[in-house]
Amino acid sequence: MFCCSTLVGGFLLLIISIVLLAKRRKSLRLKKLVDALKDKANSWDKSEIIEFDPRTKMLEVDFNEMTDRLKKRIIIPNLVEPENSPYGTPATYVNLVADYLTNSFNFSMVNNVLCQFKHFKTVIGDINLHFIHMVGSEEKKSTPIMLLHGWPSTVWEFHKSIPMLVEQGYTVVIPSLPGLGFTEPPNVTGVSPAVMACAYHKLMLQLGYKRFVIHGGDWGSIIGSLMTYMYPESIIGLHNTMNQVKFGWRQILQTLVGAVFPSLVYTTAKEKGFMHPVSKFGQRLYQKFAYFHVQSVLPDSYGYGMVDSPVGLIGWIGSCYAMASSSKDTTKSAMANIEDGIKCFGLDNICAMISIFWSVRSAQASMRIYHEFYSNDTELLSSLCIPNVPVAISNFPNEGIHLTRFATGAIFNNIKQYNYHTHGGHFSHIDNTKAVVGDLTSFIQKIK
Repeated sequence: MFCCSTLVGGFLLLIISIVLLAKRRKSLRLKKLVDALKDKANSWDKSEIIEFDPRTKMLEVDFNEMTDRLKKRIIIPNLVEPENSPYGTPATYVNLVADYLTNSFNFSMVNNVLCQFKHFKTVIGDINLHFIHMVGSEEKKSTPIMLLHGWPSTVWEFHKSIPMLVEQGYTVVIPSLPGLGFTEPPNVTGVSPAVMACAYHKLMLQLGYKRFVIHGGDWGSIIGSLMTYMYPESIIGLHNTMNQVKFGWRQILQTLVGAVFPSLVYTTAKEKGFMHPVSKFGQRLYQKFAYFHVQSVLPDSYGYGMVDSPVGLIGWIGSCYAMASSSKDTTKSAMANIEDGIKCFGLDNICAMISIFWSVRSAQASMRIYHEFYSNDTELLSSLCIPNVPVAISNFPNEGIHLTRFATGAIFNNIKQYNYHTHGGHFSHIDNTKAVVGDLTSFIQKIK
């Protein structure tokens, strides 16, 4: 009996030692990776910051050519769509947006709105970076905010939030992701979210902001989280509207227990509504994230159609805005969700985003962020743990990714604010502006 116990004990000790050694090796590997990224960023030359007028880019584009091509588009077949099995963007929606762009949309409105803000350009590393920089009052100038968007978005996403924040005295800096809007596509490969995080951090230092708050959605939340992980000394606080996924023991345990005994896992009715039942949550992920896989492995294959054809652009990215703003049950018909999403997001906002994409003709390049992430940053993000920097999460019902506060704590150990909202989606700055700006400013007040 003693011999058997000794063998079992020795075996368990061996397993524990192997696990600890593997964790140690992974930690050293990640430290080496982060150090290499930071060393590369430190080697980048400082470039001059120059003023930029977005009209120079928008006015170069003949939008009449775009609308003429839409008028002459080949008839789009309106195939039958089963109620519970959407096949993608409905033809009804493509025709609706195409007709609105052709007959009703005011393209000059985009210029008029964007030109309310101060735009700049500079070169950081391999990125010819565009950003908006609006300075608030002297009183709150010490708390600058970096707003980070994702795909398929542009700085247009924040056009309603910028005045609200500046009027309250905050300084805001809003960079355009490479290939999205007026930041040009990199002329090299390997510009992953982690590299962008280094570039954005360097931009803030160059502007004179040694400490600042980050707010992010979609890729912006990932880039902001990576920046906080790599440069915690620079980050006053991190506010995200899209949660991070770290597939660890907390998520596995909650998923298994929550599927059978939801009352033991979900602490509030709102949390349960977001995450339960698991089958519905999984189906939503399956339906909404098909594009994620496609763009991770074949970004260029789909990109050609969007660069060449306005119909292709509407069909692939146009539905993202409406679907991600809909409050409807996503297991129902795609068009029912889109009609609701149009009410939330607005046709003018959809067409504004599409017109910016079309003006810079970089939809293909913009999708490469997915491939670069999977090629370079997956291990870094999966190991993400931010122990000390204050964090706030705003949960909107039609956001694609939700985690419970308990699971989120595996990534962010210092959560100061965790709010749920009754409406809004992936682009909350457009479809629930007051809520997301209110969450951001209340969070800043808590951590000042």
